[in-house]
Amino acid sequence: MSKEGVIETERHSNNERKGNKRDKKISSGQKNLLISTLSVIMFLVLWETASYYRWINPLFISSPIAILVAAKSLIVDGTFWTNIGVSAYEFLWGFVLAAAIGIPMGIFAGWNATFNSIISPFISALYVTPKVALLPVIVIAFGIGLTSKIVIVFLMAFFPIVMSAQKAMSTLDQNLIKAARSFSASEFQIFTTIALPSTVPFLLNGIRLGLGQGLIAIVVGEMFASTAGIGYQLTNAGQNLRTDEMFVGVLVIALTGVLLNALIGVIEKRFSLWKPEQN
Repeated sequence: MSKEGVIETERHSNNERKGNKRDKKISSGQKNLLISTLSVIMFLVLWETASYYRWINPLFISSPIAILVAAKSLIVDGTFWTNIGVSAYEFLWGFVLAAAIGIPMGIFAGWNATFNSIISPFISALYVTPKVALLPVIVIAFGIGLTSKIVIVFLMAFFPIVMSAQKAMSTLDQNLIKAARSFSASEFQIFTTIALPSTVPFLLNGIRLGLGQGLIAIVVGEMFASTAGIGYQLTNAGQNLRTDEMFVGVLVIALTGVLLNALIGVIEKRFSLWKPEQN
């Protein structure tokens, strides 16, 4: 066989091996998706069966079919969409403020030791403080309108984001920084070309944690003191023993969390190549 033929054969074999690996990954992903789907279906069937035969008190836990019926009636009700709009507005503003302040502050704290020493005691102390305990004070200060919920979302989402940014800066490859300095790179060049790209995967982890905390905050804040929002709807439905409508609100929050997590997962996958390898 000629040399060109050998090279072509090897290339063909390599392509086959890559194709087999890709097929295995796809089949593994499909298998996991199938298992997850089946587990959810089995859970719903078991839940519906338990409700149908009154194994559980319907006063406390509704059934999947009753929740779907309630969701159908709520969807055509304008109040439902108003509540979703109010919650989305509060969550968006609170979370954007937390990210806009937390990310630069965390990165700068990780880059500058003096600034880190100044803010670390406050960040550490407030991180472990139960922010829900501050709700009465926040409501007194900002009222029961939108602002108090924006503040509580900000407080709950801010600390996971700023601490992840701090942690991200501590994982920088010092050998890479030394190499850049040996080539006379300025601090600004090192910061923008090495430090910032390295922090992205870790920042996304912080944003993921912040999203979860922000969703919890919006529900808790609206349940505590509000005149509109998904949390307010949950409280109102619960007080009137409309458990099916209450679970619709829970479902909305859960689906929002799943969608936002999936979005972060897609972005994280895009930037996963930037994550330093752990040897």
